[in-house]
Amino acid sequence: MRHCKCGMAYSPFDEHFADKMILQPGPAPKSTLIMGAMQFTTQRTRWMVVRRPDYMKAGPWATVVWIGNHSGGSLLQLAFFDHASGGVEIRWLNEKLLYGSVWWGRIVSTDFVLDVERKTFIYREMANYGELVQPCQ
Repeated sequence: MRHCKCGMAYSPFDEHFADKMILQPGPAPKSTLIMGAMQFTTQRTRWMVVRRPDYMKAGPWATVVWIGNHSGGSLLQLAFFDHASGGVEIRWLNEKLLYGSVWWGRIVSTDFVLDVERKTFIYREMANYGELVQPCQ
């Protein structure tokens, strides 16, 4: 019999999902920036634009986030491929960190923190909400 903790289980990032979370440099086409509202950091030193999929159409779905700064320097593109209809939630934590959660199915997601200055994930873990339905021991 399997004994588990009560509540949600976090585990190390599953590299199987690495090719579904792509961070790369690259400019966004101007028409794409018009499609979404810019979300600024508190001090307005950086911004992001999120292009969400049309969930009325059949999947697989992709969400693309463009990240820029006030000086107009290089942009980052963060893309999530083949995610569930729960989609991607993302928000600024401060002037250089983004927090997000991407759903891969009904009970599995990846939580992450992205350092946009270093252009690297400083935190990525898998969350398995299926553990909530297991009996507590």
